[in-house]
Amino acid sequence: MKIIYNQKYRELVTKQTKEQILFFLQNSIDFSIVVNLGSGGVEFNPELPEEISSGFQPFTLFTISGYTFQSAFVKDEQFIFEAGFGSENIGAVVYVDIDRILQLVIGETPIFINVTATVEKSVQKDSFDVFASKDRNKKFFKKK
Repeated sequence: MKIIYNQKYRELVTKQTKEQILFFLQNSIDFSIVVNLGSGGVEFNPELPEEISSGFQPFTLFTISGYTFQSAFVKDEQFIFEAGFGSENIGAVVYVDIDRILQLVIGETPIFINVTATVEKSVQKDSFDVFASKDRNKKFFKKK
């Protein structure tokens, strides 16, 4: 699926993910996110103890409801919320790059899948994108 490597497509899907999260927050709709922890783009502040963080799978579900929902917001290209972890409910603010969110889930139903979340962030552009991005090559494209 070459499309998932296309930068413009990735930006489109990230924008759709962000808009849906904002819709849920504005309309008080509890939801969950499945995050690709395996590719970075997720931070915990304060950092979680090793016994908790080592239990996370590469794709981890976070439920956004209750206090976590009330604390949640979007800033730039990050989804930020506070949550408690482990049996001791250790609190941390979670910073998730929106492009690392693989699924949006309501109840038990995935309602949106971001297939580009499985692609490494530092993916190289395909040769057409590289060619088209050079100023000296703009003469080869029609102006709209």
